[in-house]
Amino acid sequence: MKAISGWLNWRTPSGYRWYIFLVLSFVYFLACLHRIAPTIIARDLVREFSAGATALGFMASAYFYLYAAVQPPVGVLSDTWGPRLVTTLFAVIACAGALLFGLAPNMTVATLGRALIGAGVGGVFVPALKVFSKWFHAQTFAAMTGIFLAMGNAGNLAASLPLTYLVIQMGWRMSFAAIGALSLMMALVCWIVVRDQPKDKGWPDVAVPAPAHGPLLDATPAGMTTLKRLGMVLGRPEFWMVTGSYFFFGGPTLGFQGLWTVPYLIDVHGLTRVQAGGILMLMPLGFVFGSPLFGILADRLPVGRKTVVIAALIIVMFCWGVFIVFGGHPPITLVPFLFFLIGFCGGGALSLFMTMNKELFPVWLTGTAMGLMNPAAFLSTALFQPFSGYLMDTVGRSGETYPLAAYYKVLLAIFITAVLSLIMIMPVSSSKKGLRD
Repeated sequence: MKAISGWLNWRTPSGYRWYIFLVLSFVYFLACLHRIAPTIIARDLVREFSAGATALGFMASAYFYLYAAVQPPVGVLSDTWGPRLVTTLFAVIACAGALLFGLAPNMTVATLGRALIGAGVGGVFVPALKVFSKWFHAQTFAAMTGIFLAMGNAGNLAASLPLTYLVIQMGWRMSFAAIGALSLMMALVCWIVVRDQPKDKGWPDVAVPAPAHGPLLDATPAGMTTLKRLGMVLGRPEFWMVTGSYFFFGGPTLGFQGLWTVPYLIDVHGLTRVQAGGILMLMPLGFVFGSPLFGILADRLPVGRKTVVIAALIIVMFCWGVFIVFGGHPPITLVPFLFFLIGFCGGGALSLFMTMNKELFPVWLTGTAMGLMNPAAFLSTALFQPFSGYLMDTVGRSGETYPLAAYYKVLLAIFITAVLSLIMIMPVSSSKKGLRD
């Protein structure tokens, strides 16, 4: 009981950091909710705007294009302006996007609203990791990243069955207006609670141990310009290997989860909207469990982060392979298990990609490094969603329904990208603690 009360004591650094963690986690929760929300309302948009799969794919991908585009500047701004200010401002932008999307009179305005949402929530993840690097010890960073991913991706859970019921009760327009109002409220809470570092509350810094290949300096070297920051990050070959694997792994799976999962379950397996929303929950539910577990295992197991990532990639590749073996139509009893396993291993791999990248660079360069890597999976998603829509439109539809052959093309593309992700990570050097060791 004393330990719990110590964690909740907002008058101490060890207690106050958990309040910061919870606030940022809820802001990230809203960001993840937006990612896969289109799959719940895909048929509503097709019906209301008379949109095809390609147009729907472009609308959904607008989130990811803007999300990816703002990552490098968000990373630099987190290192210069400070993550508290960045997160607050971008949460307000997300609010404006959600309101515009909910009021959209046509697909063009809906796409613009979706783009603003992507830009706004793009200012959450990287600043949060920057905050955590100041408030938590380096030895626990992988676990903290995993827990943060898990708590945020509970938003994906909310964007499945709970959002389905909300849309049924309120309609998709009012649902997004309510989400926008909640985003504005969290922007205010973020400004009130979050602090960039313990010094801002008059407390000493968290001790950070020196890495094996040189001092992990917290203070930014004199004369360190933005161009020099970018050059230091982009000049590391390991950065490109990790980022390339992250690109091929994260985007296609997220693209399918966020746009085609519910239509696939309805069109191919004949499920109702509520049943499909329930099965959709299993992918983010697996993510919620996998993110912290893989982070904790990677911190404690002697095999190294790379080995754990490779194991996760192989399992995900196998799962998508099952869909291919069955011609895109595995038994419905297998589908929930496969979706859960994809989410479970996907969450674990993504948290470790972030940790591997973070450990390449000193603390003062963390924001820039994360800001340059984080766009990869979202740019991949932005490219994959309209591409997958194009693949489906090459087969065609009957009314609002697409045939199995259309979905099979998309599933095959996802399997191929999973193989490419595994190939990209193989040359990366492996160690117990990470690349820097």
